[in-house]
Amino acid sequence: MRIIISSLFILLFVQCTTDKFSEKDYSSEATLESERELFYDRSVNQTINQSFQMQLTDSTENKFQSAFWAMEFVQYRSDFTDSVINNIWIEIEHRSISFQRAFLELTHTLYQNEFNENVLLFTEKTNDPKLFAMCINYLRNTDLDLMGMTESFKKRVIQSYRHPIIQMLEYELSDSKETIPPLVDLLKFNFGNDKTIVFSFQRKNRDYPGISVIRKPDGKFLRDNGKELFHIPHLARAVTNLPGYITNGNTSQGIFSIHSIGFSKNIFIGPTPNLQMVLPYEGNPELYFHSEVSDTIWKKDFYTNILPDSWKNYFPIYEAYYAGKAGRNEIIAHGTTIDPDFYSGKPYYPFTPSLGCMTTKEIWSTETGKILESDQIKFMNAFHKAGSDKGFLILVEIDNNTEPVNIDEIKPYIIQAEKE
Repeated sequence: MRIIISSLFILLFVQCTTDKFSEKDYSSEATLESERELFYDRSVNQTINQSFQMQLTDSTENKFQSAFWAMEFVQYRSDFTDSVINNIWIEIEHRSISFQRAFLELTHTLYQNEFNENVLLFTEKTNDPKLFAMCINYLRNTDLDLMGMTESFKKRVIQSYRHPIIQMLEYELSDSKETIPPLVDLLKFNFGNDKTIVFSFQRKNRDYPGISVIRKPDGKFLRDNGKELFHIPHLARAVTNLPGYITNGNTSQGIFSIHSIGFSKNIFIGPTPNLQMVLPYEGNPELYFHSEVSDTIWKKDFYTNILPDSWKNYFPIYEAYYAGKAGRNEIIAHGTTIDPDFYSGKPYYPFTPSLGCMTTKEIWSTETGKILESDQIKFMNAFHKAGSDKGFLILVEIDNNTEPVNIDEIKPYIIQAEKE
């Protein structure tokens, strides 16, 4: 009998401690050295240089847009590409809105402060709120009256007055000194029954990775076997470094609805499991709130009502709401197979930026394609152990320090929240 009981205990222990996902089960051919070299060569010589040798017309705009994206992705510039970019400014106002957006993304990513006059002139030509906001963000380091320019845009484009992007832009330009509410109030708040809550604490300067922790449905924060708080570094920076309310910008500050663990076929995201999330307006309220709100039409009050009282009037936490209202979508938390050497020398290296998602550090063998190190698998195993695949991810910018967020900055608030 003693042997049977011991065997059952061991079996139970193994079942409780075994991870759902294992690094040995994942590999990616895209991470092989030969494949990475081939990808870079094709990006530069075909996608970029061959496209830029074409005449820019309505029918070749898509080729140029692919080249813009490739330049951002591999951080590529040359005398030839610089000359092409210079020439595009001559006719930019006559191109399609999708082309203009892709071009402004590239300008913001690789040509900071080099085209201030061109961007300023374009603000007077465009009637598109998103394009205008991209321009104003590009000009943030100038002495121009950006708030005055925004007021003029609203008078010229009347329908932009209540546009979610313009509302967020105006808040940022107001240079509000609004103090962040108590973190403890957020960490202890009940966001609904049987919900797993991921809190991600980031710097305002997204060049520096943040820290994510997980609160189980019982209100306790997940800890490892050594009883230390589980935490994982997360980069919430887009390659464009545009603000979170603009498409392909940084991960929005605020509340995302978590729905499941998923897998991607995108070779740059890679095969490891990811956290599937939706923004407000990306799905109806019933989907976002996990059936706890039955309305089919979105109201801001729905979002406000799931915040603790001290956070209800804190405007920055609504960025996710306005981003969703403006049309942002498909923001998830995933791993990466991108070659980190593209971003060597950046403050976030060896993390790789995305187009708005949250990314973890994953290091792959360039010889075998197997994982050498995966924070994503650690994160997804921890999320699975929390006990519920439904919940929310709440991203909060805590300050503007120029260093990665450290768990010791957050730990005292978590301990206090668990006591209250």
